[in-house]
Formats: sequence, C-alpha cells, structure tokens
Amino acid sequence: MMYYSVAPIYGLDEPLDYVELDYNGSSVLACKTGEGYILERIYSTDPKDYLREDLKPGKLLENNLIKQIIK
Repeated sequence: MMYYSVAPIYGLDEPLDYVELDYNGSSVLACKTGEGYILERIYSTDPKDYLREDLKPGKLLENNLIKQIIK
C-alpha cells in the first residue's frame, strides 16, 4: 500500500534545514540531511523543468551539479 502525503518521510523527529540552491542550472529548494541535499521544490516558470527526471521532488541531489548557494 502507498500513501501520498504532504508530510515529509524524513526528519520528522529533528528540525529541518532548508537551503536554496542553483542545481544543474535551475533554482531549487532543498532539505539538508545526513545523506545530502534532497530536492523539495523547483523555482521555475518553464513547464519543461517540472518534467525533468533530475528535478523530481524527493531526489537526492548530486553534489557535483550544485553550483552555488543562492542568498
């Protein structure tokens, strides 16, 4: 059985640290975890960005594609 929920499946017992990143040319919001950055949200006006495999919410981001932290 699969449940769909707006609640994250990780980090429920600890405070979450969110950061805005430039990932592979796209602005994204990621959650910092012990395993790395996990994609939470995409900031884009291009509908094609939401269909990209590398920008699926919940994906563990590859460190070599993270360019800079947006402040």
